[in-house]
Amino acid sequence: MIQRLLFSLSIIFLLNTHAIEVEGVKVPDRIKVANKELVLNGSGVRHATFLNVNVYVGSLYLLNKTTDVKKVLNLPYPKQVSMNFIRDVTKDELIGAWKEGFEAAVSKEERASLSQVFKTFLEKMDAMKKNDAIYLRFLKEGVEYTIKGKNFGPIGGSDFSRALLSIWFINARDEGLRDGMLGKN
Repeated sequence: MIQRLLFSLSIIFLLNTHAIEVEGVKVPDRIKVANKELVLNGSGVRHATFLNVNVYVGSLYLLNKTTDVKKVLNLPYPKQVSMNFIRDVTKDELIGAWKEGFEAAVSKEERASLSQVFKTFLEKMDAMKKNDAIYLRFLKEGVEYTIKGKNFGPIGGSDFSRALLSIWFINARDEGLRDGMLGKN
């Protein structure tokens, strides 16, 4: 009897580990990166311009959930941010947003030391259409990333991983997205 109950509970648990849906995007609650299971920390929608246009669903995956920005940036690797686009974005708009976020989040000295790596990262950017995705995997060895199914990296090192990840959390361009990714919404 107890074995049946435990079996039933384990099946219910397995069935309850599913994707959430944000703005029509299915967001898995767990993923695997570098042979480690990461859990969904939170998701939110990136809004742009004064009109608050929905651009993409951003999702943060970590080894352990936290709402603390310092922990997000300092927890052990791997980590992942998924950007699932819900509208078209030109290559120039995307690069402009990366530059704006990087400048706001990363100190002038650090930007100078990471400028070549960041330039290499930006060279791979492309126009994004609705339903396209960018996946950024933050590793000790640097950043591996996938743009529309094409894999790149790793580039940089742990310093570039931390700097790029900080775009969503230090002087965030969209506080609602930041709070969603921190699991505060």
